[in-house]
Amino acid sequence: MHLEYEFLVERSPVCGCQTCGLLFLNPTPESGSDEQSAPLAQDSSRFDAANAETIVNDLIRYSGVQTGQLLIIGPNEHLTNASRRRGFEPVSLSLRDFESGTGLPAKVDLCILFSSLQKMSDPLSGLKTVRRLLNGRAAAMIVSPTTDSKAARVFRSSWWEFNRQNRFYFSTDTVQTLLIKAGFGDTIISPAHSFTFFESVVSPLARRGGSPLLRRQRFQHDLYSSTRFLVRPKPVRETPVLSVIVPVYNEGVTFATVMDQLLEKSMDGVQIEIIIVESNSTDGTREQVQTYASHPRVTIILHDKPMGKGFAVRAGLKVATGDIILIQDADLEYDLNDYEALIAPLLRFETNFVLGSRHNSSENTWKIRKFNDSAGVAAFFNIGHLLFLTLFNVLYSQRLTDPFTMFKVFRRDCIWGLVFECNRFDFDHEIVIKLLRKGYKPLELPVNYASRSMKEGKKVTILRDPLTWIRALFKFRTAPIYETSDVLAKG
Repeated sequence: MHLEYEFLVERSPVCGCQTCGLLFLNPTPESGSDEQSAPLAQDSSRFDAANAETIVNDLIRYSGVQTGQLLIIGPNEHLTNASRRRGFEPVSLSLRDFESGTGLPAKVDLCILFSSLQKMSDPLSGLKTVRRLLNGRAAAMIVSPTTDSKAARVFRSSWWEFNRQNRFYFSTDTVQTLLIKAGFGDTIISPAHSFTFFESVVSPLARRGGSPLLRRQRFQHDLYSSTRFLVRPKPVRETPVLSVIVPVYNEGVTFATVMDQLLEKSMDGVQIEIIIVESNSTDGTREQVQTYASHPRVTIILHDKPMGKGFAVRAGLKVATGDIILIQDADLEYDLNDYEALIAPLLRFETNFVLGSRHNSSENTWKIRKFNDSAGVAAFFNIGHLLFLTLFNVLYSQRLTDPFTMFKVFRRDCIWGLVFECNRFDFDHEIVIKLLRKGYKPLELPVNYASRSMKEGKKVTILRDPLTWIRALFKFRTAPIYETSDVLAKG
């Protein structure tokens, strides 16, 4: 862990991990030493009954559990009353009692960690305790301030959650990492909107002559400060599994070479499963694919007709069982020797989403395609890449260099609950956009790349595909990211 000083919170230094992005008070205050230091607007008494009803109802829908004990860590009268009205026996514990083990029940059916995770002396240990207390079909909801929330990004260093009552300042990614390490999964992430928050914080700021933006009702609705995480206990593998999804269509020249390299590939402490999705090739590729049917590490999906790369990858995602997903084309444009570097940050729990960027800082930052037999086409694609990259970064407030790369590596849990619809190369846009909107910040790492030309088998079309990319960039900026309005009940 590489730590650096970031800023002061009430005369206390805040340090940040330069690899995972976690912020925390250093040294941390003793438990209970700053109970009165937080601003009144953040006191849990400001949490209203309507928010409590929503939290309890969503947790019940997500878990499918209808009765039993509901543990509330961070006592809140509204949450207690709401759980009792739904037929549960509420067990409310202060954070001090929870961490000391005072009054802990033997087992519970549901748990709500309400604005408590960031105040714990050891958040990972606390989450492991919650997991140990949960029964079979149990689930938990964590409500925590996050540094990538809209309010935190708007108010920056003036964000009210930067106070000594909070020992840690999590991003969505760092909470997800803690949950994975503690043995949780099937994560649903959503903003924790609070009506009372608008009344107690935003409205007074607007009335006192703040920015006109603060007075806009739509902006106030979007200005959330905390994030909700719905999770359930999941088995933890001793040895992580990497699922490599290989979409294949008319790759007879390169497929066997790619497969031989994949099957020879080994990484210390990682098992590899290979999922081939073949789309009824016309050049003999299907017959090559079928020769691997008996291999114990290979799963084959055969489609009746070609529906596009996105369709094939989506089929592979549905059957993948690995902890980490990597998408690998069946050509030789990308180097399999980059696998170790790409998955290492995930194995070290430094991030949840990695992009293998084709840009190299020592070379021209935009000329990523060099077609020896089609210089004009290469220039067209390179200029197009620059235009689409600029549009992507503007629309999604990013500074990425290559979001459209084939090398996308992420935890399988990151896509739980997400719905994907794109069938062609627009899927490369869709999956990155939806992972971003769910809350994951990609880490870009340089990879080796040797582009091939249209004559050599490149399948992107010059006219049709760019139109689908434009559609994806604008559509998925506001379209729902989860499967249905009932995604909470999916378990």
